[in-house]
Amino acid sequence: MKIYPKTNSNLLGVNCLKQYIQKYKGVEIQILTKDDMNRLYSIIKQIKEEIPEIEEITIHPPLIDEYNFEVLTYRNFKNEEELLKLIVKMSEEFGIKINLLYHTSWNYQCWKSSGEIEVLKELLEITENTNVNIILENIHSLVDIKNCSVLQIAKEINNNHLGVCLDICHLHCEANIFKIEFNEFLQNYLNKEDCEKYIYQIHFSGTLNNDGYINKKTHGRKHDTIENFKQDYDILEKYGIENKIIVTEVGEEDYTTRNDQIEEIKMLESL
Repeated sequence: MKIYPKTNSNLLGVNCLKQYIQKYKGVEIQILTKDDMNRLYSIIKQIKEEIPEIEEITIHPPLIDEYNFEVLTYRNFKNEEELLKLIVKMSEEFGIKINLLYHTSWNYQCWKSSGEIEVLKELLEITENTNVNIILENIHSLVDIKNCSVLQIAKEINNNHLGVCLDICHLHCEANIFKIEFNEFLQNYLNKEDCEKYIYQIHFSGTLNNDGYINKKTHGRKHDTIENFKQDYDILEKYGIENKIIVTEVGEEDYTTRNDQIEEIKMLESL
């Protein structure tokens, strides 16, 4: 099991997470603002200098709709080309694997009809023969989604530099939004064969009070009971993805100490 802690573009709490980053040799960095996206090079350089053991970094762009893949590529495809070229350059210079993660609010049918699949294929050409990947994350939506669109996209393109980030909390949110029994929802939403082949990493956290989307403080938190923790870990085993990279994406009150994230890491390690 590889467990990658999560920090942000200010590297807040990274000293508290350092032993785990050194142990597993990877980290995910949440980029907070547009300005931070413009200083990616200095962020990657800083964390590599502080923790030279790092071999892999996932870059998570800002959590705003205009950073969805379809919005970015529609507005200025050239910018995304240049960003990927910069990431390839950083990967080579610092000797690390770098993954660029995108959200998308569109379903598979929209991707097909709009031509976004061809757009993604074009961007993936930049990653050929490099140590750079593009990752698409499942998000929860108020629109009825019967299948995991990002898995469908990854399966159609079938490129070694394209993977899926499966967010466990988002699975619960989707089931809760439409009031579908959770295991029934999973049966329709996920396919084990596709999960094993196309999922690259997991966002692992708890969803409190059967919510996750109305009260934001219930979204992506430390698991509140060992029973709920085991229930979510069972999803990984059921779909054959327990040995994928697990990113502890835990929201908490004190990001300088990362106490909740550290507890989540320890629960994973106890397995």
